Amino acid sequence: MTFARALLPPILALVAFAACSGSEPTDKAAAPSDAILEMLEEVATLRGLDAPTDFRVEAVAPADAVEVYTGLIDEETQEALQAGGALYQMLGYLDRDETYWDVTESIAGGAAGFYSYEDKTLWVVTDEAEIDLEALSDDERFTLAHEMVHAIQDHHFGLLRSAGRIAPTIDAGLAWTSVIEGDAMLSTLLWDGGVSLRPAGGAGGAVLMLANVAQDELDPQIERTFWFPYISGAVAMQTLVGRDGWEALNTLFEVPPPSTAHILHPNLLGSGWLPESVGHLLPAEGVALGLGSDWTEVESGVLGEFHLVNYLLGKAGGYPWTDGSDPPTVAAGEGWRGDAYRLFENGEELALVVVVRFDTERDALQFDYAHRLALVRATSIADLPYPLVTRDDGFVVGRVDPLGRTVFFAIGTSAEVVRAALAVLVGG
Repeated sequence: MTFARALLPPILALVAFAACSGSEPTDKAAAPSDAILEMLEEVATLRGLDAPTDFRVEAVAPADAVEVYTGLIDEETQEALQAGGALYQMLGYLDRDETYWDVTESIAGGAAGFYSYEDKTLWVVTDEAEIDLEALSDDERFTLAHEMVHAIQDHHFGLLRSAGRIAPTIDAGLAWTSVIEGDAMLSTLLWDGGVSLRPAGGAGGAVLMLANVAQDELDPQIERTFWFPYISGAVAMQTLVGRDGWEALNTLFEVPPPSTAHILHPNLLGSGWLPESVGHLLPAEGVALGLGSDWTEVESGVLGEFHLVNYLLGKAGGYPWTDGSDPPTVAAGEGWRGDAYRLFENGEELALVVVVRFDTERDALQFDYAHRLALVRATSIADLPYPLVTRDDGFVVGRVDPLGRTVFFAIGTSAEVVRAALAVLVGG
């Protein structure tokens, strides 16, 4: 499995947490001043952990943030990001000519700060030439505290080691990132004197201090993916700590949550609940054979509850989802118990097949209803044997009526491709 498959979606939420380099710390990365070390002790004490002694801190000018951030990403991963994007294109997150690298650069341009757990160095984006606490703005001090939490996490739990424990799916990766960023947000708000985190409403206040990305600069689906770990992750970690204490949160670095459902429904954290495995319902060889001899599988994995709802919301709604979003669509992920996807290609032709398992037949019908709402403005092609619609971006979506508590759908570059893929899965 390539790095891109394992970590692509989380990179959208890693502006404050860069960690994919094998580079050496830069020569100008300074040893922390006494004032910064004192601040680090304050943050660590509130987090209930000892302060690290081996981290560095550096200022980076806004004009240099993209270069510095992307420079932390190794060449092989850069190439994978530059070549990838098909999955997010088919889900509607990216335009058909965009790649994961384009999004990485775009978000890095709005970074407020980031931390590399291989270099043991944190950066704060500032116009100041060096990190002088007296010269930093309130926003920059908040960012510095947030990155200090990452250094504290790394010192105690080994973030590179923790990352190696997550399942190589976009769902598990985003859930793990939500632990990292949720912990950092909660801890930094405690240090900053924040009162409480809101599970609903606008993403305002201190949450936005971590990035200077204007909301209208990002595709709504990308924006929701970016903020999910900071907002929903923080609410989930606050719920967990309030219920079971900080040690329960610490345990998540050793045993990461397996799905974003655990973040959206914090009662699942520590419960031992695991998603159902449904990959066998998408036979790779059978689908490839049905599509044609020249088709090959290029990617597979789990989308998860967050990405399924985010796909249905499309360009509408804000984040959190209750902020102006359609209630039936927001509720569409309730009862999620597992899913699987496979992505196939044949030259320029693409086919994505997805199966989702729900707790009850009613949950499956609820998702199907929201899916139909999401496609209502698309151009209909045919009703038989499956309802097919063409989106504005040219991709064709085909859905079938739920089979009990199981839902199948497909997205492809043509109606013929979608029909062929669905025929293998459900007949017809």
